[in-house]
Amino acid sequence: METFVARQDIFDRRKDIFGYELLFRSGLDNFYSHTDGDYATSKTIADSFLVIGTSALTHGHRAFINFTRNLIIEEAASLLPHDIITVEILENVEPDQEVIQACRKLKELNYVVALDDFVLHEKYKPLIEFADIIKVDFLQTDEAQRRSLVQTLGSPKIKFLAEKVETREEFE
Repeated sequence: METFVARQDIFDRRKDIFGYELLFRSGLDNFYSHTDGDYATSKTIADSFLVIGTSALTHGHRAFINFTRNLIIEEAASLLPHDIITVEILENVEPDQEVIQACRKLKELNYVVALDDFVLHEKYKPLIEFADIIKVDFLQTDEAQRRSLVQTLGSPKIKFLAEKVETREEFE
């Protein structure tokens, strides 16, 4: 059986590798074509850690992995080394009490938590308390929205990460 994991570079401002987002792929097509997020994340974790090896995928940099609500409340991330992974909370995860409690435990265990495709909305405010990184979709937000997000949520504790930056001009 073949194994596939997509690896997307994450750069810092100096264009140095900061980490890699590890993404589920079921074949050579470079897109997500699965409907079960729990399976996709579980398979990505198993393939990355048990089959390929994270050192081969990340070369010592952080691995950003998407986590569904189920995998967050089941504490699946706690099976992985906190100094290697960043737990990405997907944008469709509702911050109910179970999710908030699981996030609190992740932080107690020293995991880095990122909020994926973050949009400032009242219902997501409880998750900000646990966020080390807020990922902002560059294509879905304009410059004013991005500035507002940074001004509203900016603190020394939170880093912002621009997603879907596709060209050098957008990077600049």
